Amino acid sequence: MILAIKKGFLFLQKSNYISLSKNKNRRLLSSYFFVTISISIVLYVMGAFFILAFNAKNISNDFKEKIPVTIYLKDIAKKIEVAQLQKKINLKNYTKSIKYISKEKGAEILIEEIEENFLEFLGTNPILNSIDVFLKSEFVKSDLLNEISMEFGKINFVDEVRYDAPLVSLINENLIKIKFWVLVFASFFLIVSILIINSSIRLSIYSNRMIIKTMQLVGATRSFIRKPFINTHIYLGIISSFIAISLLSLSIYYLENNFMELNLMAEIEIIFGLFLCILLFSIIITSICTYFATQRFLRLKIEQLY
Repeated sequence: MILAIKKGFLFLQKSNYISLSKNKNRRLLSSYFFVTISISIVLYVMGAFFILAFNAKNISNDFKEKIPVTIYLKDIAKKIEVAQLQKKINLKNYTKSIKYISKEKGAEILIEEIEENFLEFLGTNPILNSIDVFLKSEFVKSDLLNEISMEFGKINFVDEVRYDAPLVSLINENLIKIKFWVLVFASFFLIVSILIINSSIRLSIYSNRMIIKTMQLVGATRSFIRKPFINTHIYLGIISSFIAISLLSLSIYYLENNFMELNLMAEIEIIFGLFLCILLFSIIITSICTYFATQRFLRLKIEQLY
């Protein structure tokens, strides 16, 4: 009878130990899952912001490169002189492309715009032959455009050089403001990302605070205690970065197929560079946060753990 009771008691002890062990493993897995998902979301949002910020610059550059400097040619200009002028413009380091528009083509364009044939009541075509010069984005500046206007305006068969000066000034002024706010929001996202990742890791370490203190009490060194926690969270950080990179890749693929004007894949090497930065950031930040989180619990006394 006594033997049966002892066996029953041992069975209950074993059952309770297995149950506690299972509950502990479940809590641990739940903690790691929460950390992984939290870091993944943070990295995804941060990566998406930087991709959008970079693409905003591309859109701005593309818009700049569509602003023409129009050189109007006098009727006395010979074909060979016009051809030589086009070659000269093409050799300039600021030239993106040029487009020659004859007076006949210019009249057609104007008729389409105003929806009225002005040639019928004027009798003659007042439009001049012209060359539209499109500059590289980094050269679309008011001072440089003034220099170009003065340079080509001195040519004897050039009637006039025009460009949209107010639009250029407006774009450049707004671009400075955009760069400032992008920097502010980038800093904000970076700080928030670090705080969220740090909080997630601290909660994960908190659930293991008793293990940390027990290992310390039996004589384990601080570096020995920290190492497995740092390795575990670096591993979770790497998993999180791959999840974030996968989500970003899917987002880019979707946007590229549905909004082709964004042209996100134009600078593929920069996108891969961003993915590498996300991976390195996740490794560095998880290792640093885990180090300080474990260090905090190593300094606490036993009564402060509760």
